[in-house]
Amino acid sequence: MSVCKSGAVEVLIALCLLALLPGCKPAEVPMMPPPAVSLQVVNPAPVPQVVELTAQVEGNREVEVRARVTGILLAQSYREGAAVKAGELLFKIDPAPYEVALALAKAQLLQEKARFEQAAAEAGRQAALLAQNAASTKEAADAKSAASAAEAARDVAAAKVRAAELDLSYCEVRAPIAGFTGRLNHSEGSLVSPGVDGLLTTVVQREQVWVRFGLSELQYARLFLGNADTAAKAKVEVVLSSGDVYPAEGKVNFVAAQVESRLGTVQMRAEFANPQAVLLPGQYVRVRVVGRTLPEAYVIPSASLMQSTQGRFVWLADANNMAVMAPVQVDEIAGPIAVILSGLKAGDRLVLDNLQKIRPGAPVVPRAAAAPSAK
Repeated sequence: MSVCKSGAVEVLIALCLLALLPGCKPAEVPMMPPPAVSLQVVNPAPVPQVVELTAQVEGNREVEVRARVTGILLAQSYREGAAVKAGELLFKIDPAPYEVALALAKAQLLQEKARFEQAAAEAGRQAALLAQNAASTKEAADAKSAASAAEAARDVAAAKVRAAELDLSYCEVRAPIAGFTGRLNHSEGSLVSPGVDGLLTTVVQREQVWVRFGLSELQYARLFLGNADTAAKAKVEVVLSSGDVYPAEGKVNFVAAQVESRLGTVQMRAEFANPQAVLLPGQYVRVRVVGRTLPEAYVIPSASLMQSTQGRFVWLADANNMAVMAPVQVDEIAGPIAVILSGLKAGDRLVLDNLQKIRPGAPVVPRAAAAPSAK
């Protein structure tokens, strides 16, 4: 085949292809159907401000029982963890050294009493002689001064007797209050002494307990507007580990006047009746603190909240079932719910699902409400 014939064939093929091009159309992209969504009509309602946080139980009276004298611990007269009465004997420290010290102090007191009586008699005699001009003024003054010194020495000796008696009484360690005893810190035969190592046990009253907790500055402001008088009237509930609410409601008996700088919290404390000893001192529990009530707020599922660079928003469906972006001000998010302060109005239809498929002004298809199941 010649070059001329080959060129003619290629031109003919190209003309045929150009003739076919007007009949070819690009494939059309199928339109996505509007997303089906569930809607919730929202209306304002009074909403109490509530926070739930960790707290610790304390006995309303927790007293440390300490050794007040040095000695050998001879006996323990109670069972650990048992109830004791005020004044009941708990421990006995070896009294022998203190009995000896008391005997010495009493003997010293007898000596000083005798010296005082002798000096007083001499002072009286010198005073009588001075009245008869039979003694000099100096002699009478010296006798009176000696009597005063002897009287002071007698009083010192008497004070030493009382101190020795007090030390001897400390050899019997008694319960300062009625309550339940703690763990024994020193066994019988141990040498105990006052100071850091002098703690023998503790006695705790648990018929009434305190529950101590701290609110962050933000929580304190949100619940009580920073007002301590309002905080003192707050409702406090204990949530047990089982999830049940403790039957007795707490009464706030302490609100700190300042923020704890180390923790950044306002410390509070509530008192609870505890007749069955359900709450144990040292135990960690959850407390639910109820503050002021918002007169009009909206409670919505927290899953319906969206986040943008401008802040949080929700999707609404208008009367024509078109999607509308609504910026909202969130008061708090508590698990599955969120409390909205502003951005919504009564009767708005909140979109609950398929949130990622919605675009502003795009149509949505409301799902029909599920029919109630037959009973």
